[in-house]
Amino acid sequence: MHMPRPKLILFDLDGTLYLNGQLFPGVTELIEKLSHSDFQYGFLTNNSTIGPRDYYRKLKGLGLKLRQHNVVTSCEASCLMLHGLGLGPEIYVLGTRKFRHFLASQGFIHSYSQAKALLIGFDTELTYRKLTEATRLVLAGIPIVASHPDPVCPGDLPDAGMLLEYFKAARPGTIIQAIAGKPHRWLVELLEQRFQVRREEIIMVGDRVNTDMRFARNFAMRSILVLNGQPQPDLGEITPDLILPEIGQLAEQYWTLINRW
Repeated sequence: MHMPRPKLILFDLDGTLYLNGQLFPGVTELIEKLSHSDFQYGFLTNNSTIGPRDYYRKLKGLGLKLRQHNVVTSCEASCLMLHGLGLGPEIYVLGTRKFRHFLASQGFIHSYSQAKALLIGFDTELTYRKLTEATRLVLAGIPIVASHPDPVCPGDLPDAGMLLEYFKAARPGTIIQAIAGKPHRWLVELLEQRFQVRREEIIMVGDRVNTDMRFARNFAMRSILVLNGQPQPDLGEITPDLILPEIGQLAEQYWTLINRW
């Protein structure tokens, strides 16, 4: 099948462009080069601890050239998912205060007593009380959705996917109704709306096989797996179009290649 010329390059954040708040070598130069090219570019994350405005400030603070428009998170995809499924506006948000605040700005109301669904995010502020309330909602049979499926965040931090497995164990037979982030469809619909491109015109650049590369495969995008000094993971049935030892190489020896795709 002939692939159309790509118009948008998407970058995962944690583990792809930076780790522990430090940019990998060559990232600043890569984004600068993209800003003068024919490509649109975006920054894409499953991490729902903070909202898109916070990510915009974080990336600007790291010295990257971008606008708010360039940042897409699972927070926004979660809102699209909730609207699409007709859930809410009252939901129980198992997530950080900033995640709850973003959802509130989009019309959703955090509620335990009147919750129409449980939304699971990456909750770095998780408490036993919150876990107990969410567990009781699950045992009562409330619909469960999640911002993203990652079990572990870069930095070896327990993530939303680990909580999904916990709730499946708490109530055997539990079905997760939908997941907003990579590699699922709500995020790609958001991207097509935001950047006015078709999914086949996207290049996905990331470090995770089960989220970034699977996302690309699920929606017929081109894909670039970045190792950044880590050993190559098991690819399974996934075949990235390109595997880079370091992200900075994209602006150097591989720049001509992606411009010929």
